[in-house]
Amino acid sequence: MTDHTQSSDDPNALVTVYTVTEPTLAELIRAELEDENIPCEVSGENQGGLAGVLKIDLLVRAVDADRARKFIEEHEHRLDPDE
Repeated sequence: MTDHTQSSDDPNALVTVYTVTEPTLAELIRAELEDENIPCEVSGENQGGLAGVLKIDLLVRAVDADRARKFIEEHEHRLDPDE
């Protein structure tokens, strides 16, 4: 998995906080972030037969980005046992 650090002047702009290649993992992380009251969108999840190959970005509002990254970092071992 890859972490993409981006910033924005607009606090409501969507920024990528994490990138994965597995659609199931992306949905798991999205659900966990939303349980923490961090709205999250998944981009690139419709991979068809290329699951596990193409990148899937997890996007949150810029204002929530630091909190989302911290949550993912603190829970990465549980969210992705392969890491």
